[in-house]
Amino acid sequence: MNDILYDLADGVATITLNRPDKLNALTPQMLSDFFVAVARAGADPDAKVIVVTGAGRGFSAGLDLSIIGTGGGDRVQTHPDEAPQWGDDIGPALQPYYSGGWPTLITCRKPTIAAVNGAAFGWGFILALHCDIRFAGVSALFNATFARIGVPGEKGSAWLLTRHIGQARAMDLLYTARRFDGAEAKALGLVNDVFDDEALLPHVMEYARHIAAYSAPRSLAAMKAQVWTALDEDYTTAFAAADLEQDKATGTEDFREAFSSYREKRPPRYTGR
Repeated sequence: MNDILYDLADGVATITLNRPDKLNALTPQMLSDFFVAVARAGADPDAKVIVVTGAGRGFSAGLDLSIIGTGGGDRVQTHPDEAPQWGDDIGPALQPYYSGGWPTLITCRKPTIAAVNGAAFGWGFILALHCDIRFAGVSALFNATFARIGVPGEKGSAWLLTRHIGQARAMDLLYTARRFDGAEAKALGLVNDVFDDEALLPHVMEYARHIAAYSAPRSLAAMKAQVWTALDEDYTTAFAAADLEQDKATGTEDFREAFSSYREKRPPRYTGR
């Protein structure tokens, strides 16, 4: 997985998009390997938090457009003299690469944090939207490019963007397909904070390590599920679900460890059990 780097240290699994010469533009193989890496971290009890970032000057410039129109598609030619058109091979032939893995970032029971450096365009923008938390560097540039290339908000991006920043702001970004920087992203509530480029990843790693060290894995998993489903449930349903999760939590080793470490004034040693 040369285009995807995976590292695990101090409870943090770092997944790096690694095509810096192409601003980490996404290919089918790259996406497949990325989703495998997320699943790997999700299944590893030693990985408590997942950080996603890009190598070099960009987070991800989006879908590698050079793969479109190169064959392997599902287009049916209706006339023998009909010339192939740009984008003919987009569709079901690419769906196994481009649709199956996206929910993995949300359904994974680990917190996911995007460290957005440089460009996050199109599908790179969508990838950041799928993470639980986003931090950006001052050089970050975001763009929901879809209206400019004649497609809708792809891969759940309209749904996600509306949840993150509200309807009117989401529609502005989707309708105009304009670029905006990290400072505006923070003002919109799309990113949690903005840092100097050289300070971005160190801050994100310190933040992730703190969660990995001091937050119980089972609590993180339960809260992630609560937050992602919150806007689709009424208050009574959400309250009852929280009570059920609380009852389950009180019987776990991590619950007892939380109180023991507090009383003994030491860092907790969570096991996820």
